[in-house]
Amino acid sequence: MSTGTHTDINNVFVLPSMSIVDFPKYWEDQHNCSDSKELEYSACLTLARLISAALYLSENGSETPRLLLRRVVMVVSDAGESYPLLRPSTRVSSLSDVPGTIANDVEELILVMLPLDGAEKSGSGDPRRRRSDTSVKREKPVDVAAAISPQSGYSRCLQRVVRCLRQKNGDQSDDGLKDSLRLLEFTLWGPSEDEARMMAVSDVRDTALQVWLSVTRCRLLAELAVGEGTSQNGLEVAEKATFLCAATENSLLEATKLLFA
Repeated sequence: MSTGTHTDINNVFVLPSMSIVDFPKYWEDQHNCSDSKELEYSACLTLARLISAALYLSENGSETPRLLLRRVVMVVSDAGESYPLLRPSTRVSSLSDVPGTIANDVEELILVMLPLDGAEKSGSGDPRRRRSDTSVKREKPVDVAAAISPQSGYSRCLQRVVRCLRQKNGDQSDDGLKDSLRLLEFTLWGPSEDEARMMAVSDVRDTALQVWLSVTRCRLLAELAVGEGTSQNGLEVAEKATFLCAATENSLLEATKLLFA
């Protein structure tokens, strides 16, 4: 299909052409020179998309939600835009036999995406090679949450996601993944940490959150109308718009509770 082709299937995104790239190799090649904040933003965005995909597969079938590194690849369009792809398991029952949990899967992905100091204690040679070589057996398990340096709101969010999934490791529901997705989406497209903290302790927090939501929606509409001010690609804008349309003052307040707990 070519760009602009009409289909009757929902949730279809047509790319003019694309290539499939190994996930660790993509991160090693594309984010080698990224500054830390840009890298952490990309990690949050990628993880949010993968968790969303895992929840979709779980809610629309009997598949156990797992984010095994070998199931994740990057799709890169000829325009340079990239999207993570979670490949469905060929055998649904096989995932229950794989050791580890969804928390372990997310920690492994973060070890690939971020240059954490704790990961340098195992293996040998170039640290970047160690991040992309999933065959290396670590002499000592890395405490990913402790290894993340919470220098920005994005890194603090990733740290909270890891801890959230660990706390709900024994939960047979998808609550841990849903809470993690709320944290990531709020950090990506919600109020800044300072704004959220001030509104959360305000006596008129419901009104403050509603005003923030209304103003942010208007700003996005204005940016889209003039075609300026949105540095994000089309999919990111759509994701932000979806978040803002679905958000309410109550959902934003619940996210702040997760964020600052």
